[in-house]
Amino acid sequence: MSKYYYMGTIRFLKSIAVVVRRRILGLMFAPIPIHWWKTWIGNVFDIKVPSNVERKHLVSPSGGANINIVLVLIDRTAGICGDIAECGVFKGATLLPIGLYLRQKGITKRIIGLDSFEGFDGTVAIDIELGGAADLEKRPGGFNQTSFEYVTERIAALWLQNRIKLVKGFFADTLPTLPEAKYSFVHLDCDIYNSYKQCLAYFYERMTPGGIILFDEYNDPPWPGCNKAVDEFLADRKEKPQLIEEDGYEKFFVIKE
Repeated sequence: MSKYYYMGTIRFLKSIAVVVRRRILGLMFAPIPIHWWKTWIGNVFDIKVPSNVERKHLVSPSGGANINIVLVLIDRTAGICGDIAECGVFKGATLLPIGLYLRQKGITKRIIGLDSFEGFDGTVAIDIELGGAADLEKRPGGFNQTSFEYVTERIAALWLQNRIKLVKGFFADTLPTLPEAKYSFVHLDCDIYNSYKQCLAYFYERMTPGGIILFDEYNDPPWPGCNKAVDEFLADRKEKPQLIEEDGYEKFFVIKE
């Protein structure tokens, strides 16, 4: 047998060992409240946990999703009927902590994560034209350093298969295929104008009164398409973006009336 066969076999066995190690660690740590997790545990599973949020001295809208803000808003909506959705899963760094937190709190809501897992499509051209601060990911294919299989394996490592459903594809194709449901919390982390526009059009009418939609990129300098889509959508509606601040991060959300 060739050396390439042996090398391939070794790589395969190593990958199996990594998966098994994560599953074992998942059994150990998944029952522990996520607010008690040390930074290194979050790093093992490649997820955001409260202890690895970089706390800022100056208030900033940027820096990605703040898991503490997400969990605070989930607590606010815990008693409201409806599913939970995240649009823009990327590597699952926020989606998986949501699943863990809900399980640890005994909240049995369904969680849906939607992403193309291929990066942005050509409609990012609108956002490039809108300008804003430079970002290397603001291009066709931006944020494509992930895969459906990668996130699925991490969901399994934390034994969340029965809690989280991943939906692969661009929003225009996948949103119409979702089962009809009401939602209590929706995290929009989809960056660009067209995605925000599509997701707002779908989820707004399906929010339970008192439900919350969180906009991850609102007022984030590289992504003015988020502001454009949100402001256009809410222009003739009662709801307006509200501010929440944690750890020096500013995020905006609306509460469905």
